Amino acid sequence: MTVENDPLESLVWIDLPDDMDTDIGPFKLDTSIPLPVEPDTEGQMNIADVTWEKVIAAILLILGNRPTHEHAAYYRVFLAALRPDLDIELAEASRDCISRGEWSKAEDLLLALRGLKPESVEPRFIMARYYDNRSEYEFKSGETDLAETYGEAAEAAYSEVLSDDSAPIEAWYEAGIFRYRRGDFLRAAESLESFLSSDPDGEERKTAERLVRLCRDDGQADEVYRRAYDALTHGRISEGVSLAQDFRSKKPEGWPGWFLLGWGLRLSEDWQEAREVLEGARERGCRESELFNELAICTRALKDFQGASDALQEALQRDPENIKIISNMAIVEMEQGHRDEAVRWLQTALTLEPEDAICRQLLAEVESDE
Repeated sequence: MTVENDPLESLVWIDLPDDMDTDIGPFKLDTSIPLPVEPDTEGQMNIADVTWEKVIAAILLILGNRPTHEHAAYYRVFLAALRPDLDIELAEASRDCISRGEWSKAEDLLLALRGLKPESVEPRFIMARYYDNRSEYEFKSGETDLAETYGEAAEAAYSEVLSDDSAPIEAWYEAGIFRYRRGDFLRAAESLESFLSSDPDGEERKTAERLVRLCRDDGQADEVYRRAYDALTHGRISEGVSLAQDFRSKKPEGWPGWFLLGWGLRLSEDWQEAREVLEGARERGCRESELFNELAICTRALKDFQGASDALQEALQRDPENIKIISNMAIVEMEQGHRDEAVRWLQTALTLEPEDAICRQLLAEVESDE
């Protein structure tokens, strides 16, 4: 997210001759302003090899990394004349990179898009989505610190978008979902209520209404619930369990208090009680994938491998590409001595995320037992 070395230091600047043809359609080049070009991999540049594409790439590098550059406004007008649909191209290219897992390249493209259109809310919204998706991806891959870093960036980006009067209504929905997933239940409810004020229809409306009910009616936005959630998230287990017990006493009819307490008890490694409490959450209507993953951890610790496998299958039905759930399924098979099944699950996980360190380590352990 931050670059230690200035990527602009390597650029070469071309001074335009005064007698060149400066007309590009209705745009007229200013020969007093140099144009940047990226040198080759050895830091060299042959003027005969300079193309408009290389100039465009260098300008985008400037706009992405230094949008307040002294010639930024001129470069934006220049690019609009040379490539009128460049913003659309950048957005599409970033989506393609994300689909291939090329996160850093996608981020560079989105920074360039934001620098190209600094007054438009749409690039900032796309950037918020990127940070949101990256945070979720890193969390599912077990990279919790990196997930938190991108989560903070997403929160800042969503806040920036929503502060703009022209923010699209979808931004309120996506910010609400992001905040709910992050445990920021009060702000999630507020964001989703703003979305619902536009009287939307379809599945997004149903999802928003359900989450608002959980936050408002079932108490997830309650101060005690939020304090308990924060304590458990940050490793203050005893405090979190105590607060979760207080909250469940306040709201025993809904599943959130039961799930929260079950999660805390699982973190305390009180496996049997945690399982019973989590079953209480399921009996009260909880069908979240995380519930079934938590149940699987407890049942596996209690040597109920069939129960663990069943719970993980339920979790995968709701979140089929969650690396954490898939790797837990592999661990269940490993602990039963089912080597081939464990390998199959780990290979599935590595197909989704080839660089996942935990799955690579587990696969090495299984293969070393041959």
